[in-house]
Amino acid sequence: MKKTKSKGFVIVATKKKGFYRSAINLAESVKDFWPEADITLFTHEDWIEQEDRNLFDKIITKGIPNHIRAKLWALNKTPYDITCYLDADMHCEHEDIKDVFDLLPDHLDVVFTKNRPYNSALTTLSETEEMTCHCGFFVYRKNPEIMSLMGAWYTEYLEQQKPEYDMLHYPESAKKWDTFTMWRLLTYGEQKIKWGYIEPPDARWNFVNGYLESELQGTEVVLFHHTIPKDKQE
Repeated sequence: MKKTKSKGFVIVATKKKGFYRSAINLAESVKDFWPEADITLFTHEDWIEQEDRNLFDKIITKGIPNHIRAKLWALNKTPYDITCYLDADMHCEHEDIKDVFDLLPDHLDVVFTKNRPYNSALTTLSETEEMTCHCGFFVYRKNPEIMSLMGAWYTEYLEQQKPEYDMLHYPESAKKWDTFTMWRLLTYGEQKIKWGYIEPPDARWNFVNGYLESELQGTEVVLFHHTIPKDKQE
């Protein structure tokens, strides 16, 4: 008998407690539309409120770094065969969230939505190179290649932050973005990753604050990606 693949959501909230509060709101909104959704939270133990525990099937706190990019550390520790990663500053707004795992076709191992240059701090790297994967939402498969990619994402990002890191001909402003790290790994990494973009209207799955409504192509937002004001992050 063929084993049913486990499927679930991973949310990471670290560094500032405002991200934890937002993660709770996100999980509640997913459960509102899909009570059976399996959700794993990576966070700090001393932040967890007892009443929040029932929202999650798993809460992982052991070893989690107190780092703004702790999500990169967590990704290859997913408990699921197929994972939907959600940034903590998102909110579910539609019942189609139940179909999110169908976005990953059998011939690919990870899929992203596309960055919109008009709404991004940086996408253009050179006359011929552009960062186009939005790294705040994606669906990925647990296999050796992808687990290696996700592990490398964190270690390479840490390397990228070192003062001596050679940015070559790329903009210095790209250095702080984990999107740049993923772009390098997908473009020049040793692993041959089978990746792609979610079919349009992909924006409905990761509708970032500032996107044009026309990006939805007449559909409704499934996941709204907002921004947590700095005064609400603590």
